[in-house]
Amino acid sequence: MNEPKVVCIIVTYNALRWIEKCLSTISEETIKIEIIVVDNNSTDNTVDFIKNNFPKVQILPQTKNLGFSGANNVGYEWAKKADADYIYLLNQDTISYPNTVAKLISIYQKDSAIGVVSPLHLNDTTEKLDKKFEDYITAGSCPNYISDMSLGNPKEYYSIGFVNAAAWLISIETVKKMGGLFSSAFFHYGEDSNFLSRLRFHKKKCVIVPNCFIHHLREERAGKMSAEFEKKKLSIKKVEIMMNVNVEYNKAVSTLYRYAGQQVFKRNFSGAYELFTYPIFSKSSIKKIRESYKTQQII
Repeated sequence: MNEPKVVCIIVTYNALRWIEKCLSTISEETIKIEIIVVDNNSTDNTVDFIKNNFPKVQILPQTKNLGFSGANNVGYEWAKKADADYIYLLNQDTISYPNTVAKLISIYQKDSAIGVVSPLHLNDTTEKLDKKFEDYITAGSCPNYISDMSLGNPKEYYSIGFVNAAAWLISIETVKKMGGLFSSAFFHYGEDSNFLSRLRFHKKKCVIVPNCFIHHLREERAGKMSAEFEKKKLSIKKVEIMMNVNVEYNKAVSTLYRYAGQQVFKRNFSGAYELFTYPIFSKSSIKKIRESYKTQQII
């Protein structure tokens, strides 16, 4: 078998405080990995820092912020043209360990049903799992993981319902069959959940690997989401619900309306109105995007 070619895609936006550790810790001895940075029009000298300190890194600077979704799509198209076998989506605020990607590829090649493979996410200090990552692991979402790890009998990998796209390895072939990487219905947040719902539609699974790690450095800003983002969370959730292609359209509407009812109970009347009217005013575009997920050319 030929040595696989991997393109590591890192989307940056004002990443100066993290990017040195992120780039300097990516180290692979047995595979060919090319690192590209898609910069979302940073204003903090991120691009110049990378040019001056990491000359081998390919930089794709954008003239506007495309969001996490759009920027990763730029990277994916670049990787396709470069004849990559895999893409490795890596967050700007991560620290890696040697040969992480090689380990992930070895797992990917063990099971044709695998569509996404992820390492475990540690916190900033290595003392424990990243809090949000730990929340993803339940008896229902990740069967047998808790029992096996508690009893010292880990398997090579475990299926999981969701893990955020801070360190995803995906084959180019899988993304092609799914019609593309991230949907234009999402800008930042929700695109990874949507991708995994599409992945399930195409009978593939997401897995995590117990003996493989990255650090996701987000404890320092825990609980510091902007007021503006808090307002957007409802909008992200409504699109996430309606774009789940595994749920029939009318059932998705029912789920959305139950969520709207919760907002009424919380006296968030403007939020409830937004949710109630979304499938009324946007029915045509919602259905068009949902149908595209069943093809090899998503919207």
